[in-house]
Amino acid sequence: MNYSQPFKKGPRLELGYMHGGEVVYQPGEVLGPRILKDYELVTIIEGTVNYESDGESHPVKPGDFILGQPGFSETYHWDRQQHTRHAFFHFGIERVSSDWPDPDHWPRVHNAASPLCTNLFRHILQHIYEHNDGPSVRPSPADCRLVEVLLDALLETPHAEITSFERDRPEPVRRALMHIRRLAEEDPHHPLTLNELADHANITEKHLCRLFAKWVGHSPIQTYSLLKLEASLPLLTRTNLSIKEVAQRCGFENPLYFSRLFSRHFNGSPSRFRVQLQQGTPPFRKILPADLTPRIRW
Repeated sequence: MNYSQPFKKGPRLELGYMHGGEVVYQPGEVLGPRILKDYELVTIIEGTVNYESDGESHPVKPGDFILGQPGFSETYHWDRQQHTRHAFFHFGIERVSSDWPDPDHWPRVHNAASPLCTNLFRHILQHIYEHNDGPSVRPSPADCRLVEVLLDALLETPHAEITSFERDRPEPVRRALMHIRRLAEEDPHHPLTLNELADHANITEKHLCRLFAKWVGHSPIQTYSLLKLEASLPLLTRTNLSIKEVAQRCGFENPLYFSRLFSRHFNGSPSRFRVQLQQGTPPFRKILPADLTPRIRW
């Protein structure tokens, strides 16, 4: 049975209502089976849940999201070992963004979504709490924009696509990349050698170079230098450090070499990059895959 109501497509998301909150379940409790009458977004805060919907079972853990739709048959089997806490909000869609996929193709579960999604969800829930008159209050344009950004983040790039490149890399490459990233972040002056990386990857140097050429696009030692180069960008943008000091902070003993390497990969010198950012010009292109660049830690 389909409970969904027809809605228009347009440039922006428009909601008719939204309401939500947080719930704590005791170990082993069950919610459902039930048929959803509207849209619902759920995020797990503590504990785990086995989410069943229309014959499919999905393990869900803290940081994951569940996006339910009208007509969904669903059951939540909450963690048997500990209490489970989750936040949720229901919403009614009157107009959906025209560039979104059809709701029939929306993923039901989003595993390990980005911190952006968690923070947006928390902000939306705070807005809901501030509506003292209850769910009958029509969401403001600002509320609609918040929900639109959150859904856009969940719909535009499903988590499986984000992690497939990392998951598909051979194990030796993953081991070597972990070592490279750790050094670039914690000890950028470390004189990394190909022999050292090959030992961490447990393969020959020649084979490691072949794998990096295929799966990363750069040699192992080049990747180490480029990671350190990427780390210089926020220092150039957000500090008053001199070019020499930035080079030193990022593990480059010779500032002239740092400037030459920077210019080669970013089509401009570090000082030019800094001036352009101060003038509001967008930064140069990235030189490494997104999942290799410095990580968000909050």
